Amino acid sequence: MGLKEQIENYIPYNEQEVSDKELMLEYINTFNDVLTRENKMCHFTASNWIVNKNRTKVLMIYHNIYKSWAWTGGHADGDSDLLHIALKEAQEKIGLSNLKLLSDGI
Repeated sequence: MGLKEQIENYIPYNEQEVSDKELMLEYINTFNDVLTRENKMCHFTASNWIVNKNRTKVLMIYHNIYKSWAWTGGHADGDSDLLHIALKEAQEKIGLSNLKLLSDGI
């Protein structure tokens, strides 16, 4: 399933997500480069929450640009498979490759 279809099928959790979903679909329908950093107005990134087996701890990394703690993630850079990007970023940033998905959806 493509990114646009995944977003269309996503059921928003709250009013903010309803608004975000509408905005993402508008950008996808307006711009042809929402998967690259060349689009300075908007482009997709992918991130993830990495939790321990008991789901009692979350792995965070320090973001040097923003000087704050955050979850792992990165830019799509042309790849429309955001799950692939999220997993790749976890491996690149912290070296984890043996991850078990709790969900494969957005």
